[in-house]
Amino acid sequence: MSQPDFILTESISSPEILLHRMTNRIRQSLELPDILASTVTEVRAFLKTDRVKVYRFHPDGSGEVIAEAIHEKRLPSLIGHRFPAGDIPPEARELFLKARQRTIVNVAASQIGTSPLRCPKTGTLSATDIQFRPVDPCHAEYLTAMGVQSSLVVPILSANQLWGLLVSHHHAPRRVAKRELKVVQSVADQVSVAIAHSTLLSQTRLQAQQEATINYVVSLLHSTTEMQFQAALEQTVAALQGIGGRIYITPQSPSQTPQLFTYGTQPNPPSTSPPPSSFIEQHPDWQACLNGDPVNSVDDIWAISDLYDLIVSPDITLALLSAQIRGLLVVRLQYRQQFLGYLSVFRGQIEIETIWAGRLDNDDPRQLRPRQSFETWRELRQGQSHDWTSADVELARNLGNHLAMAIHQYELYRQVQALNTELEHRVLERTTELQQANAELRREIAERERALRERQQARDSLKRLSRQNELILNSAGEGIYGLNLQGKTTFVNPAAARILGYEVEELSGQCMYTLLNHSKPDGTPYDWEENPIHQTLIEGAVQHITEDLFYRQDGSSFPVEYVSTPIREQGRILGAVVIFKDITERQIVERMKDEFVSVVSHELRTPLTSIRAALGLLARGDLTMQPDKSQRMLDIAFSNTNRLVRLVNDILDIERIKFGKVTLKKHSCNAADLITEAIEVMRAMAERSSIKLVANPVSVELWADPDRIIQTLTNLLSNAIKFSPQGSTVWVVAELKQKILNPKQQTAPTIHSSPDTLLIAVKDQGLGIPEDKLETIFGQFQQLDASNSGHQGGTGLGLAICRSIVQQHGGQIWAESRLGKGSNFYFTLPLPKDNYHDHQTHLDH
Repeated sequence: MSQPDFILTESISSPEILLHRMTNRIRQSLELPDILASTVTEVRAFLKTDRVKVYRFHPDGSGEVIAEAIHEKRLPSLIGHRFPAGDIPPEARELFLKARQRTIVNVAASQIGTSPLRCPKTGTLSATDIQFRPVDPCHAEYLTAMGVQSSLVVPILSANQLWGLLVSHHHAPRRVAKRELKVVQSVADQVSVAIAHSTLLSQTRLQAQQEATINYVVSLLHSTTEMQFQAALEQTVAALQGIGGRIYITPQSPSQTPQLFTYGTQPNPPSTSPPPSSFIEQHPDWQACLNGDPVNSVDDIWAISDLYDLIVSPDITLALLSAQIRGLLVVRLQYRQQFLGYLSVFRGQIEIETIWAGRLDNDDPRQLRPRQSFETWRELRQGQSHDWTSADVELARNLGNHLAMAIHQYELYRQVQALNTELEHRVLERTTELQQANAELRREIAERERALRERQQARDSLKRLSRQNELILNSAGEGIYGLNLQGKTTFVNPAAARILGYEVEELSGQCMYTLLNHSKPDGTPYDWEENPIHQTLIEGAVQHITEDLFYRQDGSSFPVEYVSTPIREQGRILGAVVIFKDITERQIVERMKDEFVSVVSHELRTPLTSIRAALGLLARGDLTMQPDKSQRMLDIAFSNTNRLVRLVNDILDIERIKFGKVTLKKHSCNAADLITEAIEVMRAMAERSSIKLVANPVSVELWADPDRIIQTLTNLLSNAIKFSPQGSTVWVVAELKQKILNPKQQTAPTIHSSPDTLLIAVKDQGLGIPEDKLETIFGQFQQLDASNSGHQGGTGLGLAICRSIVQQHGGQIWAESRLGKGSNFYFTLPLPKDNYHDHQTHLDH
């Protein structure tokens, strides 16, 4: 027999490599389809044939191609195709199983080679030589119809059963070497191992799935007091792949009624049954069937895959089949020796589709000869029964055991409930007797409790009112104290103790008349009989007194405003309440207001008198013939009018600055420019008074409101000119300093090395200012006695305005003077950052 010549693009030359790969596949995956797919691919590449397939036997003797590898579509695919049992004779199957016989067919040479691993008779190992004999013509014709000229078949065994075949087909004659046969046999042995592993995995998965179902059903049955039989039934039907089911619980006592839980498809009532309200489980034929020995009955479980095989009354069969029920599984629910009911699961009809390799017809005589075509033929069998497997029966048994246990526990629970109900009834009767016997006692207790409650409510209300009064007294800002008829304190609030300089405890029970040394506004002490507070205690009159004097613990006095009010109960005077407050600050404010009104009135009256006199002379015509005097009167009126305008403007400015209503419009400006502009503004006034103005400015940038700085300079220059003698000089000097402290804060100005402040000084040669006036002149309406200075006078607000402007710029202002030596007015302005460096650079250049 000659070896055919053919070339494959892929090959596996080493048997060791092939076996190594197969072993790795089995170790890496337990999924049998993946292993078989890899097996046929590797074997086909190793043998370099057209097709390698795995053929698996079914329980009915037929077989199916479940894995296949084809080279370049040289042969048609048979994957998923079924072959009838007659394609492989029983004697051939027996040799495959007992002798593990391998067959090699060469159609062209009409030869078949066999190589059994074991002796068919003894089962011992035999020689591995290949023995050739003529092939059966039917076999050769069968292969030729498939387009095959050479084939290799190796049996695959699992658990000492013929599981399937590993088959190689080639379109041309091909010789199989012993080495190749040995390798393919080793691969078949590895596939047997993989099948065993896969079977174990499937069994483990099935067991895990069933355990999960059982655990879930158990959790439903024992999750609450009222067991969830309905949910457990639904889960059971789903796990057993049924179309419906029911749980029938038989009554355990004559007083009970049966219980039924249903899900899904249910059988129709039998035609000869009692009224429809009855249960099929109570039908005599049903009970006779279950009490008998039906088919497939094991341990009180009836598993009927096909109702047509069940010998039972026509009524029951019709009731089931008319509801499209084809299969039935009934579990007798029993706990120990106690019968509890039935668990029934129904299955419907199914369709079975089979893909055959060629159409089969047993009535066709041509089927007695080898098939001439393997064209795919689809067979659809309808109305078939769905068999119950041993796994289904085992799962049903376990679920039935748990259902029986749950029903038993449920019955125990119902019995306990009945006992509890009876016990509760007896307790209720006894309780009623005790309630009737103790009714009078409860009424007495209720009456006492009501009286105690009302008393407690009155106490709580009194306590609450007392607490509220205490909070009011403690929170009041005025001093409040109470007196009895003897004039001694009954209570004192913290504000009164604080104002008088005592602790509250020190004033308790004291005679306030003696302690306060209550006096009249002129300091004369009151006699007790004429004291207004005594009059309140005696006559009950309300006294409202202002400006009397009280004395503190330290002996100091203060003016007070107080109101004394009598405390009455049922028309009798029990004491008095005195509310007082310190009005020292109010008197200071009133004095300041009076002084302000007096000063403003004076400042307004003086210029108005001059204006009135001048205008009066002009109005009467007394100066008609004296134009010089008329002009002089007009000048006086104009000057005093300007003075009034300045006064009003200064008052408005000081108030706006004081209350923050003036917004400084700060921007970058040069100090030298501001000083120069102020000098020019005041130059005319200085020339009228024969005063020389000298400026020594510094060119440095400021962040300030230029108008307000010029206003400050002009105010200071105006004062200097007014108080300087004719022919004298007024200087404006600016220089850079570190930090200047007001001499009031330190005995002398402190100047540090690093400059960050601009110091501006306005110096004159006037009469000077007394030392005790150096600070007060910066107050409102503060003026020096200038009767001998000859100046025109001012509003007394200029320096107050200057101080407000400088402070809003973050600076300070003060004055230094010696009588007869002139005065120096200083103020500072902070410099922006880097200004000194820029100024120094400018000077260097």
